[in-house]
Amino acid sequence: MGSVRQIFRTQYIGAIVIGMLLTQALTGAISLLIQPVVWYQQAHESRSVMQSGLPPFPWSKLLPLVLTVVLYWLFSYLLYRWLYRHGEDEAKSSSGPQTEAEG
Repeated sequence: MGSVRQIFRTQYIGAIVIGMLLTQALTGAISLLIQPVVWYQQAHESRSVMQSGLPPFPWSKLLPLVLTVVLYWLFSYLLYRWLYRHGEDEAKSSSGPQTEAEG
């Protein structure tokens, strides 16, 4: 598993994948913000004289997109942690606790 990690780090494959995951998450987050605005605009324009108010917002349609965005963020964080922070943790643990010499 260490060789795969090393290849991902040295060939910048990991950075590219993390960037793609974060881009997908950002695109999904922007879509989450835009969908209620578009829904309100369409519902407001299509109201007839006989309707008393706006229909309720379909929150259940946003749930899959919310889960997708959360998973993209989670996978990008875990991949970043596995690729780049794991080495720092090993270096800290291999050096051991450093104590000051008494003198």
